[in-house]
Amino acid sequence: MQVATIILLLLLCNASDCRRTRNRSLKNNERENILRRASSTVKRNAQGLACDIYTYLHEKYLDCQERKLVFVAPDWPEDIKHMLLARNRIRKLKNNMFSKYKVLKSLDLQQNDISKIESEAFYGLDKLTTLLLQHNQIKILSEEIFIYTPSLNYLRLYDNPWHCSCELETLVTMLQVPTNRNLGNYAKCVHPIELKNQKLKQIKADQLCSEDDRQDPKNIKREKPEPVKPEFDSSLCHMYVFPVTTLNCKRKDLKKVPGNIPPDIAKLDLSNNKIRQLRAKEFEDVSELKILNLNSNGIAY
Repeated sequence: MQVATIILLLLLCNASDCRRTRNRSLKNNERENILRRASSTVKRNAQGLACDIYTYLHEKYLDCQERKLVFVAPDWPEDIKHMLLARNRIRKLKNNMFSKYKVLKSLDLQQNDISKIESEAFYGLDKLTTLLLQHNQIKILSEEIFIYTPSLNYLRLYDNPWHCSCELETLVTMLQVPTNRNLGNYAKCVHPIELKNQKLKQIKADQLCSEDDRQDPKNIKREKPEPVKPEFDSSLCHMYVFPVTTLNCKRKDLKKVPGNIPPDIAKLDLSNNKIRQLRAKEFEDVSELKILNLNSNGIAY
């Protein structure tokens, strides 16, 4: 009788342990599923391509570069301070597109297909200090676009097909204010042909718009832009502003140093290319360059 009682107690104990183990396993699986669902909703855009969200020096970054985006996803965290949207397929910046990102400090939109920016596209970006719009298809832009970015002190507009006419006058006036020394540097006119390659920071207002043009806008000549880029253009490379201004041309199959490198680049990575020779004074115009990486190119000395 005692033996039977002991066996029965052992069986009951084993059954209880199994239930506890099974319950613990179910709870663990449920917790993992919750965490998995939470992370996937935060880190994915509408196309299902993962974006990277990380913190660097106590500031949150959203890296959605090269994701074939055509718009800003509605589920991105609102406390993002640096938004990297370079090399996507965005064509138009609509009103209030970024208005919920109240603490945004930098916005990288370079190398998209942007041709239209609505007047309130940057509404609510009071803290924005850096805006990168280079390598797009912008022809005309007005000063009023930047009314909502009072903290802006670093703006890149180069390699756009700027049509230097009356419609660009307010922007040019803004760029040429002495205190705006880092706004619009290196941007040049593409049309009309008589103003081609003139810098927006230097062109005179009366060159953009004559008195006749002001009185009758129909006098303004409109020419179809002809996108022309040098054989080795810096738009092949990736540009970053934080933590230092960097141009990353690594593994781009380059045979020469790319043209029109922005003079304010502090770090330039040309490693793992096919550059065999450097010309005299190759980097003379890159006045702020501090770090240059030419590893794995086979340069003859």
